[in-house]
Amino acid sequence: MSAHPRASVVVPVHGRAGLTERCLRLLLADLPGDCEAIVVDDASTDATPQLLAGFGAAIRTLRLERNVGYAAACNAGAAIAGGKHLVFLNNDTEPRPGWLEALLSYAANHPEAWALGAKLLYPSGAVQHAGVCIGQDGYPHNLYAGFPGAHPAANQPRRLQAVTGACMLVHRPAFERAGGFDEAFLNAMEDVDLCLRIGEAGGEVHYCPGAEVVHLESASRGEGGFEPSVALYRERWRDRVRRDDLAIYAEDDLIEVEYPSAHPLRISVSPLLASVERVGRHEDELEPLLRAHGRRNADLLRELARLSAELADRGVEVELPRLEYEGAIASIREEVERAVPVGATALIVSRGDPELLRIGAREARHFPSGKDGRYLGRHPADSEEAIELLEAQRAAGADYLVIPAGEAWWLSHYRDFAEHLGARTAATQHEACAIYSLAPALARAEGRR
Repeated sequence: MSAHPRASVVVPVHGRAGLTERCLRLLLADLPGDCEAIVVDDASTDATPQLLAGFGAAIRTLRLERNVGYAAACNAGAAIAGGKHLVFLNNDTEPRPGWLEALLSYAANHPEAWALGAKLLYPSGAVQHAGVCIGQDGYPHNLYAGFPGAHPAANQPRRLQAVTGACMLVHRPAFERAGGFDEAFLNAMEDVDLCLRIGEAGGEVHYCPGAEVVHLESASRGEGGFEPSVALYRERWRDRVRRDDLAIYAEDDLIEVEYPSAHPLRISVSPLLASVERVGRHEDELEPLLRAHGRRNADLLRELARLSAELADRGVEVELPRLEYEGAIASIREEVERAVPVGATALIVSRGDPELLRIGAREARHFPSGKDGRYLGRHPADSEEAIELLEAQRAAGADYLVIPAGEAWWLSHYRDFAEHLGARTAATQHEACAIYSLAPALARAEGRR
């Protein structure tokens, strides 16, 4: 390693030796020769000191005799680092091959970016962090948490106001000019605060999706300082930050607004992003169902991260299945191209995803859609509306309805709609989807004569 490393990777640790060992082995296996690894042992009381000693000269170790927390541990590591860039990495992460080179290459090509954040994934492959946005409540939120890892919105490099410190590159002069992490924050909000101060100093903060890291999300530290840290953020930043989440969603085509000559506006929202509250329709059970599903999904992702951390801490190697978004789309496309004749028109329950409309020499339309053919932006209120929308599309020339396996809940939620389909259509079941012929039964019978 050169006397002046290209980057110093600073890993603060406090216990959880099993997690640290896995993180360091993955880090060192892919560490460029002109970079260094620094581990700050923040007064661990388990086997961490012995573990770190076993790595020998492969890492530099700094032992703190008193537990000082994330911000102070990172600052201590940065103080002894020699790199042009400082890269802060949690020990509850599993960096994927090429992650550091992706950050360094992006930094070299974007000198205006004084801080960079990586794409963080849950062990399942779902997004945990695609940058940080500031919500309409004035607080920071992880962008696209829970989205499929391959979704285009999570793979768009962009300038933001903040990124998470779980994996963050900071240009050394910018870090020093900002005075490092503010140690008044304790294990929460110090990364957002640093990014906002870098922005005030004239630097930019960017998201680099090419750097992928699996994050077991707060498995390595407690949450004891959360409330005071939030209070400090609120006092310092909440009334000053730009609330940018809606602008980002619009930029990524997840929110669309149409402006007629008079109000009301027409707003379309991707169901991946949000459910829509319709005032005055308390009898509608679908939106509470979708919100409950979203909460359960978030809870399951966090629980999977916790269990993965526990297994890693015990030295148990587990290969978890990942969400294969593109694979699911490819399987659906294959079944549709096999079952739907060339030149036919297929409706696809697609939640507005344009990828599902690419089915070769066939016309594909979103379902449900409005009179303009565009995705409706919401689910039908009830079976009656679902049937009405289907029959309107059938009258307009639709030949088939495709229900992907991930949307099979339609048939249990819209029971009258499912009975309507069963009575008037023929279905073929596949692992990836169900395909319904919308030709009237009489026409199908005549066609077989």
